[in-house]
Amino acid sequence: METHLGKIKSLQSKIEAALKDSDFEKLANLSTELTSSVEDLVSNSIYKKNVTESELVDLQSLLSSVEKYQEITSTKFKAYTSKVSRNQKMHQAYKQ
Repeated sequence: METHLGKIKSLQSKIEAALKDSDFEKLANLSTELTSSVEDLVSNSIYKKNVTESELVDLQSLLSSVEKYQEITSTKFKAYTSKVSRNQKMHQAYKQ
């Protein structure tokens, strides 16, 4: 369990950095990797039987973080697409 949680925590840090940089491509890759790590963790019956209280707290924190990441990503991506669209319109107007 510790190795899975360690990897998940590492991915969280990388996701936060990608969010800060608005690096949506890297964010997508990290999100896929995070999903895979969490699926590996929860599908392992040995881990299910030996989960500690501390690990449950970590997993609850992960869930909260993922929800926060989804919200931030949505907001940033909307702002990014709006900016790109505005720039394209300005470019088209300038060309005419």
